[in-house]
Amino acid sequence: MRARILRATPTVRPVALPLPVLALLALTALLLVPEPGAPSTGQRQAAHPVTFYDARAFSLALEETAGLPVVPMPGARAVVVPHHWLAGHLILSSLRDLRAGGEYDRVILIGPDHVGAAGAGAATSDLPWETPFGLLQPDQESVSRLAAAGAARVEPDTLSHEHSVAGIVPAIAYYLPDAQIVPLALRGDLDIGQVRTLAQMLVPLLNDHTIVVASVDFSHYLSAPEARTRDADTLAAMEAMDSQRILAFGNEHLDSPPAIALLSEMMRLLQRGEFTLRGDTNSGELRGLFRPPVTSYVTGYYR
Repeated sequence: MRARILRATPTVRPVALPLPVLALLALTALLLVPEPGAPSTGQRQAAHPVTFYDARAFSLALEETAGLPVVPMPGARAVVVPHHWLAGHLILSSLRDLRAGGEYDRVILIGPDHVGAAGAGAATSDLPWETPFGLLQPDQESVSRLAAAGAARVEPDTLSHEHSVAGIVPAIAYYLPDAQIVPLALRGDLDIGQVRTLAQMLVPLLNDHTIVVASVDFSHYLSAPEARTRDADTLAAMEAMDSQRILAFGNEHLDSPPAIALLSEMMRLLQRGEFTLRGDTNSGELRGLFRPPVTSYVTGYYR
C-alpha cells in the first residue's frame, strides 16, 4: 500500500500596515461619514417611501372614526392632531371633519424633528410621497421659496425618518388626495425670532384652500391627572397666543413647542385667534393605565 503524503497547508501571515497608512485609512473613513442632516451624495430618490404606516392601526382607527359623528370645522385655518396612532381615531376624525367643512388643495404639515436630525431649524422636502392610497404631491413652488429665503432647508431623508410628518402623510392622502403638501419638521431649539420669520414666510400661503396641520403630542412622562393639568397650561397659552410662553415649555407640556408657537404667530399675523378645542385625552385614559408615563393628545382648530 502506498503511503499517503500529507501536505502542510501554507500559513498565511497578516501583513502589518505602517502606522501612517492606517492613519490615512481612518481619516478617509471619517471624511466619508455624512453629517446629520447633510444632503446625500448618492443618487437623489424619486419619492418618499412609505414609512411609519401600520395597516392594522390605520384600519382600527378608521373603524373607530366611523362611529364618531361628523363635526365640521368651518373657516378652519389650522388644526392640531396627535401623531401617536394609539390616538389614530383623533387623527382621522380631524381630517375627515376638516374635509366636511371646506375644500383644501394645499396642506402645510408641521411636526417636531424628534431627534434633531435637521441641518437647519426647519427641514422640508420637494419630493412626492408614496402612500397606500396613492402618490401625494408636494407644493414644489412653495417649498422652493422657503428654501431660497433660508426659512427651511430641503432635506428629504430627514422627513422620511420623522414619524410626526411621515406618519401623518397617509392620513392626508386618504382624506385630501388632491392636495399638495408643504412638509416641515422643526427642531426643538428654534427661538422666537426664527419662529416669527418662518411665520411671516408661511402666512402668504394661507388662503381659503390651504390648511395647516400641526402634528404634535402634548404632555409626556407624567401621570394622567398631571397630564391634564399641563394640557390646561398649554391650552391657556394657545388661546392667548403667547408664543414666548409656549417656547418655554418642555416635554411635560408638549413635544414641539416651536410648532405650536408657530401656529400662534401665524394666527396673530392673520388677526385670528379663536381656538376651538375638539378633544383632550391621553394614553392613560385610552388604555386604562393612569400611572406614569402617559402621553396626552389634544385636538382642535384655529379659525
